[in-house]
Amino acid sequence: MKYFRLILCLLSLSISLLAAKSVQAYIPQRGNVVATLSPYFFQTNYDGHEQGQNKVATGISLVANGDVDNKGSLEIAVIYMNKTYFREDGSRTVAEKTQLMHITMGYRRWWTELFSTSLALYTSYPMGLVDVLHNDFTPEEDMGTTARSTTETGLDLALQYELINRERFSIVAEGRYSYSLTKKSNEYADQYGASIGIRYFIQSKVASPKELRD
Repeated sequence: MKYFRLILCLLSLSISLLAAKSVQAYIPQRGNVVATLSPYFFQTNYDGHEQGQNKVATGISLVANGDVDNKGSLEIAVIYMNKTYFREDGSRTVAEKTQLMHITMGYRRWWTELFSTSLALYTSYPMGLVDVLHNDFTPEEDMGTTARSTTETGLDLALQYELINRERFSIVAEGRYSYSLTKKSNEYADQYGASIGIRYFIQSKVASPKELRD
């Protein structure tokens, strides 16, 4: 968990240092379409017996936004990751990891030209084999995690800040929390996430992003 806090501190420092240098900002407008590609740093919200298995991992995130007006956007995100799930019963723990595609559909609210938040419903699709990192249970007890399920459903809350804007390209920092609605009893499947990515302005009703400021 301390490594994830370090990442968040670095994100905050980046915002403080870089935002002051940004003389432009993205202006939402109906018909705009933008996409953001970024590395995604994440960690399961877990502080139990096998905390040593709960390492900060890296995935990749692609987020697409279509503005519906000057305050809001429809948002679709696809995140590839290797997620770790933990489940406990007393002092016994099982920790399992699997590759998955984390797909969200939701709404982004622009509070200022630099700051926005989003709330989305996600569905995750585990892929491939399950890697058992630790297991104190017998096979007969069948104490598996959501890593063995076909899908996982939950809510994503994200906070985003624009660091630099250069017309079609921007640098944005984002923090994300995923709350699992389908986690099993005594399971830890919620997740912290953070990213710094490149946002590309794809299209608008005007000829170029610069014209939005005229």
